[in-house]
Formats: sequence, C-alpha cells, structure tokens
Amino acid sequence: MNYLLRLLTILFLTNLSASANVITLQSTQDSLAKYSIPELIGKAEVTKDSVYLNYLEKKDLSTEELANVLYMHGNILINEGIMDRSRQYFERLDSVAKILKDPFYQFVSKLSIGEVYYRQKNYPASKESFESAHPFVAQFPEGIQRALAKAEYVYFYYLNGQFERYSKELEGIKKELIDLGEQGKVGDEDLDYLEMSKATVSVYLTKAYLMNEDFSKAEEELKYSDKILKERFHNKITTTAVQQKLTKGEFYFFKKDFKMAIPYFQEVNKLGDSENFGDFQYVARVMASIAYFQLADYKQSLSFSEAAMNHPIPIADYIDYEVEAMRYAYLASKELGLSDKAMQYSQKFLEQDEALKDTKRSNFINSILNNMEVSQLENDLIAKTKSNYVLRYSLIGLAILIVILVLFTVYQIRENKHNKEKIREFMHNLEESDKAEKAKQEERRISKANAEINSDTPAQPDDKTVKILDKLEEFESSDLYTDSKMSLSYLASYLGTNTITLSKIINTYKEMNFNDYINGLRIRFIIEKIKNEPKFEQYKISYLAEVSGFSSHSIFSKAFKKSTGVTPSQFLDFLKEDTR
Repeated sequence: MNYLLRLLTILFLTNLSASANVITLQSTQDSLAKYSIPELIGKAEVTKDSVYLNYLEKKDLSTEELANVLYMHGNILINEGIMDRSRQYFERLDSVAKILKDPFYQFVSKLSIGEVYYRQKNYPASKESFESAHPFVAQFPEGIQRALAKAEYVYFYYLNGQFERYSKELEGIKKELIDLGEQGKVGDEDLDYLEMSKATVSVYLTKAYLMNEDFSKAEEELKYSDKILKERFHNKITTTAVQQKLTKGEFYFFKKDFKMAIPYFQEVNKLGDSENFGDFQYVARVMASIAYFQLADYKQSLSFSEAAMNHPIPIADYIDYEVEAMRYAYLASKELGLSDKAMQYSQKFLEQDEALKDTKRSNFINSILNNMEVSQLENDLIAKTKSNYVLRYSLIGLAILIVILVLFTVYQIRENKHNKEKIREFMHNLEESDKAEKAKQEERRISKANAEINSDTPAQPDDKTVKILDKLEEFESSDLYTDSKMSLSYLASYLGTNTITLSKIINTYKEMNFNDYINGLRIRFIIEKIKNEPKFEQYKISYLAEVSGFSSHSIFSKAFKKSTGVTPSQFLDFLKEDTR
C-alpha cells in the first residue's frame, strides 16, 4: 500500500538529488557526530537504516526535521513487520503535522495509520483513518503531487474489493498525469518524476484489471509501464520496477500460465534479499508456492510457503497472503506424505481462516483457480482431528462408557423429540422459502416492467444481472446441479458470465456463497425424491449422496445436517415413522 507514498516522499522531499543517490551505507561503528543533521537524514533516506534515525531522534531537531525522521522510521518499521511501534511513530507524526499544518504530513500520517490497522486486520479502524485523510488531498499543490495523493487514497477501494471503482479512479489519475506532460505543465527538472509516477500508477492499474480478470487491459498497462521503465530508467532497481516484475508474475499466474509466472516470482524473491524489498519478496514467495503446487512440484511449493511463514510480513492487500501461505504449506505437506507437518500447518490455517471471518477474501485465489482440492481442506482437517481425539481419549472413553449407556436411553428420547421439531420446522421453512423466492422473482419481473415504463422508479439490478438471475432460475428448475463435477467456473461458463460476477450475484441475491447455494439445491432435490418416491427411503445414504451430486457420504451428511439440523438417517427415520 505504501509503494506510491514511498515514491512520493523520495521525490517530493529529496527531489532525486544526485548527491543522495551516491551516499552509501556506513559502518554502524562509524562516529555519527561528524555528520550534520541534513547529511544524516540523507543517509537514512537512501540506506533505510534505523541507526541514523535512532541517533537523529536524540538530537535537537526542527519541527520539519522531526516530521521527516518520524515518517522514515515509521516506514522502516512497517517493512520489518513491527506494526504497533510503526503506528506509534505515525501517531506522533500526526501530532507534529497538526503543528506544522503541512497537508503532506497530515495526509501521509493518517493514511499510514490506516495501512497499519489494515495490516493488523482491524478493518473498521483502518476505514476510519483512511477517510480522515481524504480532506487533505485537495490541499496538495495541483499537479503530480495531488495526482499521486489521489492514487494513494483510492487504494482503499482496492483493499475493500471494489476493483471496478478502483480501476476507474486510476484511469482518471493516469490521464491527469499524461495531460500534465502533454500540456507542458511540468518543467524539465521534474520529467523523471512525472514518468516514474505514470509508470507507478500504470502498475497499480494492471493489478486492478487482474483482479477483474480483464487480461487484455492488464497486458496493455504492463506494456505501457515497461516502455517507460526501459526507456527512462534502464537497469535501475526502483520500487516501481520491482513491483512491476511481481505484477508480471501475477499476470501470468492469474492466466494460469504458471511456468511463465514462476521466473518473475523467483527474481523478486532474490531482489528481496539483495535490495531490501521484503514486502514484495513475501508476496512473491507465497505466489510461487501456489504456482509450484499447481504444477505438482510439491517440494518447491512447500519450500516457498515455509520461507514465507518463517519471515512473515503483514501485507496491506485484498488477498490474505498469510492465509494462503498456511493453506499451501498444508496442501504441499499432505501431498508429500509429511503427516506431522500437514497437521501442524492445518491447525495454523484453520485458526487464521476462522479469525479472518471473510470467505470471499480468504478464498479469492482459490475461486480464480477453482482448485477443488483446496475446497476439501476443511473436511479433511475435521476428519483428522476426530481421528486424533479418538486415539488420544480412547482409554478415558472406556472408563465413562457405562455412565453414557445409562444416560443414553433418556437422552435418545429427548433427542428424537428435538429432532422431530427440527424437521417439522425445516419443512415449514422450506415451504415458506419457496413462497418467498417466488415472490422475489415476481417482484423482479414487476420492477423490471415498471422501470421500463417509469424512469423515476428506484434503481434495480442491471440487465446483465437480471439475465443471470433468470438463467439461475432455469438452472434451479433443472437437475444440472446434481452433476458432481458442477463448479463455480462450470456454472459461470454455462450461464455465459465469469466466476467473479457469478460469485457476487449469488452472494448478493441468494445471500450465500457458491458451495452453500449448490449444496442447498442438492439437499432440496433429494428431500423431494425421498418424500415423493417411497423407494428412496430404502436406499443407502451413500447412494442418496451420489444421486444428489455429492462426491462422498461424509460431505453429503455434513451438508444435509447444515441445511436441516439433523442427519440423513434421522430424517429418514422421521419420515418412516410419520407415514405409519
């Protein structure tokens, strides 16, 4: 998130001075007293070494110098993953900025605090801090600085999954920068500044298009930024150049050309060691782990995921790389037959996934890849956990078995009664749900008709969405969902849309994720079969699972109980008893 801010700071505060570019890191044993305060600040700017900053904080600094030191120190701590201390520095900077009444420092302090909160997954606090930064954008001088400040602020849309809005904002900002050059509003001394700003915004725009799976526009932006970097900054290792390499890897990754993606991730990984790009290196390691897994190179996949987990850096990104690193560490360990590691990483993954409480975010990459193995992860882990508990507590279980047997009869009577109430409630809710769904469908038809007649009616779903909803109705009336190979990508193709759009529509209008939606249709299907065709009451649960499209008895039972509140066996027993 801080990439544009770092560029803005380096160029805005130091103006790419030639003297700063040739300063090299001095030994920490050198005496710092011989340097002036501006010299020490220059060394800190280039080397990113906190030794100079710690020394400077003890000196008698002007308010402007203190603000600069606090900002640099906060950024170094972010890169090192030390979030709480970083936030403290930016909060101090916010106080100093109020005294200075400097829009730059007021803006970046609030934005940086928002970034830290986001990296800590405190999303409400992050949103509040981001929004408090917005009024200061208009106070930047008109030109490059204001355009970059806008680019920093609108990144909040990306973080919240508003990729289309984010891309549109960036398109406008890119046009502003291009117009500045074409209209001659930038002096010769600032041309490098302008070109680097255009390249940086273009790289961000590439990522926005990738998240929408708009590969043609993403490729155009990559060519645009590549041209600037090669012609204007040839062979220079800059933040933008490294980020572009990473984005190129992501471009091929999202297109599922994993062999093409891996060399870019490997290059960024190496640069992370040699050039202090730890945040990019962390992302590259996670993405390389996933890419190698898709190519069935599980050893390399595990190596990269473990490297990421051993040097974690909280990243301000819509994709939760921490969850992905743990997910693929588990999957690769499992494929390699490393049971102990698989169990260890599975537990870490489940803890992180549960803490996130955001299915869209934690499964974003999985939804792009449509990785069916990953979708079975939680079921595998639950099965293994149960197995371990049986082994661990078998002796204790024997000791209390007699007590359980005594209490079982009383419990069973109560449980049967409770289950019957659950089933009756479910059947009633099912009928009401059908009525409600029909009412919604009729309401959409009426709203659509009204919208065509009266332009003043409230906004309704666009035509594309309505068409997909109509096709979903037809899909629900068929039995295509009983195909065990049915997936989000298959259904999207069948309906003539993409996975992102379909997933959003199902979440918005069906108020559930894709898996729950398909499983719900299958459960309704098999219940109708059991009710209307008596022979189905005699079939084994495994056959009912197969007929309704589930890949296994256990997955069917879990989905059935989630929908009805009882197991398939309990439901069948109820129907048999009810028909006597």
